[in-house]
Amino acid sequence: MTRWAGRIGWLILTLGVALTLVWGAQVVRAGLSLRAHLAQANALARAAQGGTVDLSAVCPLVSDLRADVVTLRRQAGGLARMAPALGWLPKVGGDLRAAPHLLSAADHLTAAGILVCQVLRSAPGALDQGPTVSSLQSLLPALSAGRSALEEAVAEVEAAQAAWQRVDTATLSPPLAHYAALLDEGLPYLEAGLRMAALAPGLLGNEGPRTYLILAQNEDELRPTGGFLTGVGEVQIENGRVVTMTFRDSYAVDDFSLPYPPPPDPLQRYMGIDLWVFRDSNWSPDFPTAARQAIALYRPGHAVSVDGVIALDQHALQELVAAIGPLAVKGAEQPVTGDTVIFYIHQAWAPEGGRITGDWWKERKSFMGHLAEAVWGRLQSGSVDWSELMQTLLRLLDEKHLLIYATDPDVQAVLAAQGWDGALRPGNGDFLMVVDANVGYNKASARVQETLMYEVDLTRQPPRATLTLTYTHTGPAGYPCIPEVRYDSTYEQMMDRCYWDYVRIYVPEGSRLVDATRVPVPAEALWSGRAESGEVTVRPADEGPLLSVGTLFLIPPGTTRTYSFTWELPGDVVLWDGDEGSYALRVQKQPGTLGRPLRVRIRLDDDVTVLAADPAPASAEG
Repeated sequence: MTRWAGRIGWLILTLGVALTLVWGAQVVRAGLSLRAHLAQANALARAAQGGTVDLSAVCPLVSDLRADVVTLRRQAGGLARMAPALGWLPKVGGDLRAAPHLLSAADHLTAAGILVCQVLRSAPGALDQGPTVSSLQSLLPALSAGRSALEEAVAEVEAAQAAWQRVDTATLSPPLAHYAALLDEGLPYLEAGLRMAALAPGLLGNEGPRTYLILAQNEDELRPTGGFLTGVGEVQIENGRVVTMTFRDSYAVDDFSLPYPPPPDPLQRYMGIDLWVFRDSNWSPDFPTAARQAIALYRPGHAVSVDGVIALDQHALQELVAAIGPLAVKGAEQPVTGDTVIFYIHQAWAPEGGRITGDWWKERKSFMGHLAEAVWGRLQSGSVDWSELMQTLLRLLDEKHLLIYATDPDVQAVLAAQGWDGALRPGNGDFLMVVDANVGYNKASARVQETLMYEVDLTRQPPRATLTLTYTHTGPAGYPCIPEVRYDSTYEQMMDRCYWDYVRIYVPEGSRLVDATRVPVPAEALWSGRAESGEVTVRPADEGPLLSVGTLFLIPPGTTRTYSFTWELPGDVVLWDGDEGSYALRVQKQPGTLGRPLRVRIRLDDDVTVLAADPAPASAEG
């Protein structure tokens, strides 16, 4: 709640400052009142960012701001409508052209605030203690009863967004332009927050129990949606309370008394896998597809109706533990922090005395349940900076270290609109996504560095693209590349093995592969015992209007390997409007990665003039 309180304060502050700058001289009384309330909003927003906001002060302030805007609209509405005619004036012309849209956005935004406060006031005392697990539980009935009001608030925010989109931010004066980025970012978040608030009672079991799967992904063994599924949690929630929470080793959910489908061909060919089981379910880089497959293959020994899937990798765990605070984890000698949680996991996993035994294998991932219990206990204690936690969650969602899928189509639509569902989104124009999958039964992904160079030649018809991938295995040289399933006595030793990487490159539908580096793989390095010539598989992607180019790379420790692929792009990647053309490239990041260095080089005809480029190129020549 502090996150949204802070955003509401900043959004109202932005619009209020804009209106005061434009019309303050004509409506002195309303301007002075607005200025005083904006100062309060500013202070409240800053307090929210620091996690110390007094939520009981939010709604009275929203009421005051609403009264200011209504007064301003009544007294200066006519002037605002005429202001664009003075848009020719220097320095303030852009502000005058924006005035009616700013007034409209402020009107809709404060109206939304009033509706939200009506809902909050129907739960007296729920927020007096600040945001906590118990306050959220107390708030759920009010959110359920106030769903129609929240939906009206969503409509008001949508109208505010529509008004703001009519503002030419490039022409605003510096005082207003300073806030443009905040509005661009904040309004979609505010809309998403209100939509989720309306759906929260259903999500959190106020309308019946809900069951969610928590997928623990290990990016040290990289897989398409972020990492090998090392463990799974089953969490049941009712009335905002966790009723049951069970974590299992991903190997422990198999039930071979039931039939399993055959696995994707690369898993069968390069890992010797005959059945597609739960731990390998995230083969598609499209998380909604992978989540549905995980639900289909989840077999805990009894029928479970799953309402959603949440996946997180080790980086997400580090960031969340850092935001939540030190954890008192069962069996840990010291409190576990964001800085030490990975070390704790490696130590907890390691077999005592380096001895691999059956008992160790059964218990080697028990730390997952201990960590989950410690996290839940910390959240319930209230000793959490909720503002920092919310900001961390938003960042992890944006960076694809945290992915969410919901079986409820309304919830899924909100997640998709924010890009939090991890779906492939090719969009219009050119598209590129490189998806690596460790198929070597090891943790070598942790030792491999990857860089990308993407070159597009727009002088050719059709345009031609070349992707160059460079992999550097930083592990010590000399490890033999022999396929094997073996646990080492320490976790780190499993990082130093050879990297069997099945790579898929997703490009626009209609592309045609022209050339590709083909590196043979010897028979002794493959489970099948048959050498491969480095063949490249080209096929329509299952996930949408894309083409998938796949092949196996083998990268020994201590080596660097470079591979190139060239293809012809569809002619419509350049959109023409008369003599002006536009080219857009969307590069989608693979979940579980911290971001790979990428260089993009675009070749144009000598007589072409670059009108605009974002981001700005390092050089417009060559």
